Amino acid sequence: MLLAANRTGPLLGVLVVFVCFLLGQLPPSVIGLAIAGGGATRMTFVLQAVFTVGFACTLGLLALWVRYREGRRFATVGFPGGLRPGAAGSQVARGAAVAAAMIALLVLVNVASGAATLSAPAWGSLVPVLILLAGFAVQGSTEEVLTRGFLVQAVAWRWGVWAAIVVQAMVFAFLHGANGDVSLFAVANLLIVAVMLGFWALAERGLWGVCAFHAVWNWGLANVAGGTVSNIEVTTSLTRFSPAEGANDLLTGGGFGLEGSAVATALLGIGAVVALVAWRRRASSGTADGRPAA
Repeated sequence: MLLAANRTGPLLGVLVVFVCFLLGQLPPSVIGLAIAGGGATRMTFVLQAVFTVGFACTLGLLALWVRYREGRRFATVGFPGGLRPGAAGSQVARGAAVAAAMIALLVLVNVASGAATLSAPAWGSLVPVLILLAGFAVQGSTEEVLTRGFLVQAVAWRWGVWAAIVVQAMVFAFLHGANGDVSLFAVANLLIVAVMLGFWALAERGLWGVCAFHAVWNWGLANVAGGTVSNIEVTTSLTRFSPAEGANDLLTGGGFGLEGSAVATALLGIGAVVALVAWRRRASSGTADGRPAA
């Protein structure tokens, strides 16, 4: 934010996030309802593609604000090495690996306990599943730029890092809390993952790692494991995660999906502690100053 000619403050920052998100999502929402006949309950390949365009529009709107209202380069929202993924390859790999490991544990606990079954891979779906990874890369990165990037910067320069973590977590949870079948565990996990990713981004002084985590987390749960993600069920997946009849929601997450389970709470809680420790160590060692990258 030090490069911004006109800094965005905390309250205006929250407003900008919501306006960019709503304006970006409005066209695909209208198109999606038209495609689905007015009431989509399942996310088809086409609908996933349509909503990907919406997230790209959201990102474009924020980029315009950063460039023309604040007077700085878009890369300064959290990509200090530039917008080329190769500039932070190790962070991308680490983010993807952590997400994959957490998803594997979530599925394994449920299958091993008999709370759910996992179908054999449908290899004929591999190509569309891989294509949809690009869509989740856009979606996940957009949410990270909005919250862990732009909003953390907008809040931190005036209210401090801890306030920035709290504000972005609340906004992130609110944006996802509008989905159906939201439980206390689901809300708690939304807040916990936002805290984890917030400190993770601060520790790495950038967003590459958290963007990779977010993309693989959503893609892995939805299009690889075939589970429900934030109450959204996709039709294109490599396998199909099916909770057993009468299974405990603490394991399966109920209608919200695995990320609303108590198992996810434990994994994300551990991740949040690790991220906090990593940030504090880097800040105390002088390799990071505790502020979001600018």
